Amino acid sequence: MPPEFAPQTTQLKDVLRSLRYTLKKGRDTMKETAPRRLPAPASGIALSALGEIEVLARNVDLFVCSFAHSVLSDSATNSESLREIAASSRPDYKFSVAYYGTMKLVLSHLGAKRALVNQSAGRRAFVRLARSRDVFELAAQLTLQLADDGSIAIDQLDDRSPVMGSRTIVVAVFAAMLSLLAESDDAEKEAMIFAATDLAVALQEKILDIYQKRDSSALASLFERCAAHV
Repeated sequence: MPPEFAPQTTQLKDVLRSLRYTLKKGRDTMKETAPRRLPAPASGIALSALGEIEVLARNVDLFVCSFAHSVLSDSATNSESLREIAASSRPDYKFSVAYYGTMKLVLSHLGAKRALVNQSAGRRAFVRLARSRDVFELAAQLTLQLADDGSIAIDQLDDRSPVMGSRTIVVAVFAAMLSLLAESDDAEKEAMIFAATDLAVALQEKILDIYQKRDSSALASLFERCAAHV
């Protein structure tokens, strides 16, 4: 994909993902209202509408997956490390792809049943912060930015999740950045992401404390210490 088309493609993917997320959320919200309890004929109308939304959500889901993989696919992957991404010819787009793919696995491991990650936010954050020459400082600044910008929505979180509430996003972003700092081959990538997520969970109190203080230097030091253990 030519570099000039990468931002537009990223935005289009985000629009389609947002549509899919919204439809699934609306469908589940309607299910929870239990239309069968309504008196006839209202109950029949509600159940019919629910069925139509179910079909629409399924069709949109299939379309988004097919379109994204066949028309919007490119050679960028989430297998490169942050250091390799920063040294590449189009680092902002490569970072956005790696961040999105990594974050999906992190959120799944944390028990997020339905979540939305904005890939464009990753690209914009990298453009603003890529002047940092130290990769650990870059990871720290990206963490503070991406944990604050509202680009991650978590609609459902498993009751057994090891993190709860607003701290979930902060821990998830830290885990994703830690995963991108660690060196691994493609075969070990998923296991490494899960290991980084488990380490972030274990350190969540420290991560939250540094995050609340907005101390990028302390966060960079924590990344540097942790990267060798993933």
